[in-house]
Amino acid sequence: MRYLDHEPGGWFLLEQDGSRYLDARYSYTALVDDCALIRLSDAELKAYRLGGHDYLSDLATRIHNSAPYLEKSRFFSRDLYRGPDGPQYRRAVHDALAGHT
Repeated sequence: MRYLDHEPGGWFLLEQDGSRYLDARYSYTALVDDCALIRLSDAELKAYRLGGHDYLSDLATRIHNSAPYLEKSRFFSRDLYRGPDGPQYRRAVHDALAGHT
């Protein structure tokens, strides 16, 4: 993975093999403070091309507001950190962001 862009305290945009990923921070009280890693869909990529940085900030806010740590969130099942490859994704993102945090 490689770093492309970020919003301090909110999100990071990464790329790997032609796919774009949004690492979006979310929190809920002091007990829940984490990130969701979402592979951008074709529709989200199109919206990003039109809206740029602002679109990603809006998407990150929608992810946060959806409570992505709950199964009822539409982002819960899309969160790559939750899947069986979650630890590998976390390492790859960490490595890509090492010089940008």
